[in-house]
Amino acid sequence: MGEVKKTLKILRVKLGLTQEEFAKYIDIPISTYRKKENCESKFTLEEAYRISKIADKSIEEIFFAN
Repeated sequence: MGEVKKTLKILRVKLGLTQEEFAKYIDIPISTYRKKENCESKFTLEEAYRISKIADKSIEEIFFAN
């Protein structure tokens, strides 16, 4: 799970977005996003899809990267 946290943060920073901005893009509250980025809860498939579209990467690249 630590790799997902690292990957998401790097991705978000590369996109030049704050956690709040990223949360708005995927349509979830900032508090929920923070928990998800810190691997305290899981992303839904719909949220993963939205993230993949924003980042122009596949879900696999983001959530299953080694």
